[in-house]
Amino acid sequence: MKLLFNTTTYLFFAFLIVNSCGKKTSTTLSPSAIDSLRTVFQGINVDLDNTWKEMIKDDDDKLANMRRILQEVEYSGKYNRLKLDSLKKDIDQLAEVRYDQQSMSDSELINTYDDMTNQVMGEVMVFTTRLEQFEQYPIMGELLQEVFEADERVLHYRIQYDRLAKSYNSFLETHEGDLKALARQNDLQPKPLFELQN
Repeated sequence: MKLLFNTTTYLFFAFLIVNSCGKKTSTTLSPSAIDSLRTVFQGINVDLDNTWKEMIKDDDDKLANMRRILQEVEYSGKYNRLKLDSLKKDIDQLAEVRYDQQSMSDSELINTYDDMTNQVMGEVMVFTTRLEQFEQYPIMGELLQEVFEADERVLHYRIQYDRLAKSYNSFLETHEGDLKALARQNDLQPKPLFELQN
């Protein structure tokens, strides 16, 4: 898993230390400080976007590998057709109901997606490993392992995304007045988190 704790992140913390005199409500910074503010703001956004993309890529890979497992089952020739078709539909439904960066503000949506995902993963595993020909197709086991490894990486990226989102939200709060001159109001909204808020 790649860590996105780069120069931009260090700049962010340096900027917070230098400008830790309280919340700013109007632009009182020098042109060079405004440039630094813009650089840090853009950098945090880039880190957030990259982390999100990596997380979704792993989630996509997880769904794709579950589909590949079912293809391998079809190649093996002995399986319950109704169950396999049902699992295919379940996997397709996961892709349709998955949260995005806006809808994730609804924690119930995330919980629903996670519950559905865990159920489908479990059913695919049971369905596959109980096939009498499972041992003859090692690719099935390899794909199953990749599914669970990708799921684990998604969880790590969620933690990383929340860490960045908290930094972003803190940055917005501290520099609200100054940032209004650098971005549209719609772009200055706090980011929702995966973790439950008190």
